[in-house]
Amino acid sequence: MANGKIRVKSSTIYTIEVNDKGDTIEFDISDTGLANKMVRTFDKVNNLVDEYQEKAKEIDSRPDEPFKKAIVDGKEKVLITKNQYDGAAMIDELYQKSRETLDTFLGVGACQKIFGDKNYYNMFDDLAEQLKPHFNKMGINAQNLKAKVVNKYTPNRESKRALK
Repeated sequence: MANGKIRVKSSTIYTIEVNDKGDTIEFDISDTGLANKMVRTFDKVNNLVDEYQEKAKEIDSRPDEPFKKAIVDGKEKVLITKNQYDGAAMIDELYQKSRETLDTFLGVGACQKIFGDKNYYNMFDDLAEQLKPHFNKMGINAQNLKAKVVNKYTPNRESKRALK
């Protein structure tokens, strides 16, 4: 104990290098809630995508109007419509919220380390695919974890079932 603070050291840290700069993200594989956190995080991202798909439908269904005009070759041209602008802003917001959600699981700033400043259509699917082998190595499998917890905290499961 240092300065009245309790510090627990864990030898169960799994580190993944996420870019060419040597930046890493870490998982404590002794955390029994890790699989649940992973599932909840990706569920939240999927829910955000569903929510924003509804917003996109709403934007697409309304009448459109010019948002930004410019003079090109002596003629006034529409550079972007209101619906296009709102759609682009909505997509930016979706990616920002999704990154924030993922950072709650992967660690603060993890998405910046992994993706930098760029967003692209399948980036979260690509991330999940890239993490899958690491989760397997860590033993993060929701079914496995559930079985471990059940076995640990209900060692006499068969006899308990017989009492019912």
